[in-house]
Amino acid sequence: MSIKTTTAKPLFLTITQIFLGLALLSLSTHLALESSRYLEVLNQSGLNQYHAFGLLVCLSFLSGVFLIAQHVLTQDSASIDEHFDKALTY
Repeated sequence: MSIKTTTAKPLFLTITQIFLGLALLSLSTHLALESSRYLEVLNQSGLNQYHAFGLLVCLSFLSGVFLIAQHVLTQDSASIDEHFDKALTY
């Protein structure tokens, strides 16, 4: 059985990752709620030719979800490994 060594993330990086995830989620929510104003301006100047606004909203939402999920999944896997090691000692 191989033993994985995991390095603990510094608290600053963890807080930064969660903050960026929440910021991206709030950005996508704001853009979605105020979409009529942004779309009007983009369509007037011809910048929404390839549906750039929709892609921006989706990309910022998915990026925020992935940043937060990455943090949660790394915490969860460490917890599972710890519980598994405890179970093996019994």
